[in-house]
Amino acid sequence: MTASSVEMPDVRLRGVVKRFGRFEAVAGVDLDVARGQFVTLLGPSGCGKTTTLRIIGGFEQADDGEVAVAGEPVVKDESGRHTRMVFQSYALFPHMTVARNVAFGLRMDGLAKAEIGPRVEAMLGNLGLADQAQKYPRQLSGGQQQRVALARALVTRPRVLLLDEPLGALDLKMRKRMQGELKALQRDVGITFIYVTHDQEEAMNLSDVIVVMEKGRVAQVGTPEEIYRRPASAYVADFVGETNLLPGRVAAAASGGLRVSTALGELTVRGKPAPAGSAVMIAVRPEAIVLGPSIPAGQARGSGVVRSRSFLGALTRLAIESRGTTLTVDSPGLAGAGVGDTIEFGWRDEDLLALPENASSTRETT
Repeated sequence: MTASSVEMPDVRLRGVVKRFGRFEAVAGVDLDVARGQFVTLLGPSGCGKTTTLRIIGGFEQADDGEVAVAGEPVVKDESGRHTRMVFQSYALFPHMTVARNVAFGLRMDGLAKAEIGPRVEAMLGNLGLADQAQKYPRQLSGGQQQRVALARALVTRPRVLLLDEPLGALDLKMRKRMQGELKALQRDVGITFIYVTHDQEEAMNLSDVIVVMEKGRVAQVGTPEEIYRRPASAYVADFVGETNLLPGRVAAAASGGLRVSTALGELTVRGKPAPAGSAVMIAVRPEAIVLGPSIPAGQARGSGVVRSRSFLGALTRLAIESRGTTLTVDSPGLAGAGVGDTIEFGWRDEDLLALPENASSTRETT
């Protein structure tokens, strides 16, 4: 993500490195976050996303590189100058009422008492907590506690709000509800949100921009659609949503892409130019594979045996074995094929993408 030439980014990281002993948790991160965006740092445990967030907030000091928020360098132990953090645990004070919890940051900032009351009252009203002001955290539901934590952070009017997996402690139904509320809140207040999660669906639902992280580095930055439809690597394709990854070798260049030899035959795929003989991974999403009589003319690719079948409501997920490779296929509605049936499959050439070989392939049958 690149800042415009007119407006300075709210957050800028250049060559940021953080080590814990010999372990390099953050390994040279460059990132610009534009003002007013909802940006999600996405990746598995240990990829460096939370450490990066803590460095932005001043809770950790980078060992190398530059970090700036609102154009000012971030220094450890000066956290909160332009940012506020919302934690997964909420970190509410159990002996304080909701109102006093929300007012805490304002009191620490030295705001006049005459101004604190109206600010707290307005924020509680905005988050639907006006009738909870005199309750204690133990008297609230998980969703209400999460709103109090948000209110306490937002009432101080930070330039950037940092959120470290704040929905992780909620059940699935409440988590989905709070995702919608968080996105609406971010639009309403208009400030920059930087959010950490390992949940791909959550990142897709919430974000203007997703930063996929791998082993302390940025693997790709883009909109949810860009990350899903045009992943930069097999790692990104495999981590963000379901995908089939087929190992192959480039046979020749083709119109707008490559011809690649795979276990399923020679395929025409999208992809950057690569020399003949290069190892690549072919990514095809499960929903891009068409089954049986629904295959358009000229798009049949092969046939296989259904090895498993799971009904998931809006779709049926099949595992189809063909030529020693198992493909995951998502078919709309209730697919007619059953376990043990032989079925044809196909896809459009433009739905296949050749990617650098740096992730595990679709499982080869043994």
